[in-house]
Amino acid sequence: MPTEQTPSPMRAVDVEQMRREFAAIESRQAALTQYGQKLLARIRPTSKYYGQGDEGVLFPVCIGVAGEYCVLGGPGGQYRLSDVDLFAAFDDKKPPTQITFAN
Repeated sequence: MPTEQTPSPMRAVDVEQMRREFAAIESRQAALTQYGQKLLARIRPTSKYYGQGDEGVLFPVCIGVAGEYCVLGGPGGQYRLSDVDLFAAFDDKKPPTQITFAN
């Protein structure tokens, strides 16, 4: 004998709160686009530079126009994209988000 299920109550959406949250996200995105995104890197275990610095530690970097060695910063000073995993920091209260992965 089938039982009837009572529908779950609909969740009320605070439209004004959502607008404020979306406005804050858009503002943060505009600031990052205008003034730059904080990038971090760690040396991949497959890199010949893996022994430089502390193992697995993230360090601040920027992307430059240094030819093949375009990741600038860290213990060695410059790296190829294939030597590092890149991370983006969006919020100081949350861990950085990995944005590149080894093939």
